[in-house]
Amino acid sequence: MTSTETSSLVLHGRRRASARLRDGAVLLKTDGVRRRIPVTAIERVDVHGAKDRQLTVVLTGDEPVAYHLRCRSASAVHEFAQAVRRALPIRDADEPRPNGAELVTEKPLERAAPNRVRLLWWGLGGGYVLVLALLLVKGLLITGATGVVPGVFWAVAPLLIAGGTEGVRAGWQVFREPWALRTRGITVEGELQGTHWHEGGKQYYYAYVDSHGVRRECKSSDGGAERAEITYDPVNPDTAMVGRRTTGWLVFGAVLILLTGSVLLAGLAFAVVGVVALAI
Repeated sequence: MTSTETSSLVLHGRRRASARLRDGAVLLKTDGVRRRIPVTAIERVDVHGAKDRQLTVVLTGDEPVAYHLRCRSASAVHEFAQAVRRALPIRDADEPRPNGAELVTEKPLERAAPNRVRLLWWGLGGGYVLVLALLLVKGLLITGATGVVPGVFWAVAPLLIAGGTEGVRAGWQVFREPWALRTRGITVEGELQGTHWHEGGKQYYYAYVDSHGVRRECKSSDGGAERAEITYDPVNPDTAMVGRRTTGWLVFGAVLILLTGSVLLAGLAFAVVGVVALAI
């Protein structure tokens, strides 16, 4: 077996079609079928089509069979065709050819399970657009320009819901760690190991030993003293802070949750207004 009978090139086509050259055979996936085509069964490889983007593998035999693969990249098609041509056996013009179709092995490809999350999002998106169109048509035809207000509410609702949800999640992240440190945190002394400047400003590195004798590190924008108190969460030791003051972060997280939660509730209310207006 020569090195030209295997290539690192991978040719991709539409609808997950692909072609590879492995161990003296072209592995072709098209139309839901995986085919193994030995190079001994290939008469020639052609490149044609619009802008030379189609690869055609022609088999040997009196009634040759051809397989096609269209790719976006003409360069990729040419390179793959050259790799296959280098792997083809050298034949005399009058040398008898085998029936290439008999040498090809086929195996149906297993269909991938449907992505339920993607289908769900497509369904939600389609339902959202349908409700929006019905609200706008109903408002314009029945009550005039003022009747589109429920449609506007419905159109704005996803933005408010998405923004509010992300804000609540961010607020909870801000609130959760200080709350854990406040309710179950353990305070130990740490030693300053060094400082580092980054985009957010100066950062201090403290080393400390937890209650189990494990040496750990705390990174914080607070500190500066050679020795400082470090409060860490025994359940999640990566959560640690310099000092013991958590009130400011707790208040900030709670305010963020309340503000963005109000935005989330407003979005839900707008969605309800749209649904009720469509039902009336």
